[in-house]
Amino acid sequence: MVRSMGIARIGIRRIVLLGVGSTHRFGIWLGHVRHPDTSHAIRHPDSGKIRRKSLGTGGWVGWVSAIVLRMSTLQHTRIASLLLGCILAPGVAAAGIPSAAGLILGYPLDADEEGKASPLAATTDDSAPPKSPWNVTLGAGLSYSQTDELTIGANINASLVRDDDDSKWTTTLKYVYNFDENEVKDNFGIIATNYERMFASNSKLLWFLRGSYQYNQTENYKTRIKAFGGLGYLASSTENLKLRISGGVGGSKDRNGSTAFIPRTTFGYSLNWAINSLTRLTSTTSIENDIKAYGDYLLVIEANLNVKVSEAQNLSLYVNVRDEYDSNPSEGDSWNQIWLTMGLSYAF
Repeated sequence: MVRSMGIARIGIRRIVLLGVGSTHRFGIWLGHVRHPDTSHAIRHPDSGKIRRKSLGTGGWVGWVSAIVLRMSTLQHTRIASLLLGCILAPGVAAAGIPSAAGLILGYPLDADEEGKASPLAATTDDSAPPKSPWNVTLGAGLSYSQTDELTIGANINASLVRDDDDSKWTTTLKYVYNFDENEVKDNFGIIATNYERMFASNSKLLWFLRGSYQYNQTENYKTRIKAFGGLGYLASSTENLKLRISGGVGGSKDRNGSTAFIPRTTFGYSLNWAINSLTRLTSTTSIENDIKAYGDYLLVIEANLNVKVSEAQNLSLYVNVRDEYDSNPSEGDSWNQIWLTMGLSYAF
């Protein structure tokens, strides 16, 4: 009977038992055996040659090179059969020696037999939340406008953008107010929304819907509503440069002047260019012709230069230019109006 036994290493050819003692009737002798008798070698009638060496007063340790077939009880026979089967079993024989990390922590360094990755293996950090498709920007600063004369005032602006792989929805608000010599020189505001969607994933063709409402105290039309829908094409869709060309139909309606609904076509482009990691230029141009009098048109051009203070911050400097041109203005309206705004914006 085995009194104590340490770690067993099972290989193809032999079993190594690290222990501290066994009786002389133990049925299988493989590995290191320490015998308390220091005056005699370990021998068995049916065993092969035994090599040994003296460890001084600590006893004798020998490498037993053969299997002792002598068994005194059925229990010993079963133990011998079990150990011999382990030697011959190919599945057990192929088992590798566990690593130090496996013995200490109980985990393999690589994937286990079921293909599950080990907690010790190098993994990417998937705990970071995915980037939100929503983006909000608020800005404020000075304005410089040209109506009947040059004036300087203030401006505020905001944008709400939802951008994913297949669609983009953008809503913007701009307000400019100039007051000089106890007189309102400019009181202009516009809210615009644009929705575009790809026909299929990774397609360059898209459809769009857009509309706007604007108020201008110094112009006779006072309020103007526009709505358009149509098709677009992504001429460039790289990470740094996105260029879209679009065309469609719709119309406009003014509160004063030519108050009838005017059907119009629209053609234009939108540009989004990341000049570098800190600087971005966006631009839109749209020409909106009167279908009944195609020579009459509205032209709207807008460009925005945005410069981040640093990559780690969402604070930016912006400069924006908007130009509205009417080829056939109503009485009391201007041919051309230009607004230049600049200031600080924060995105979150």
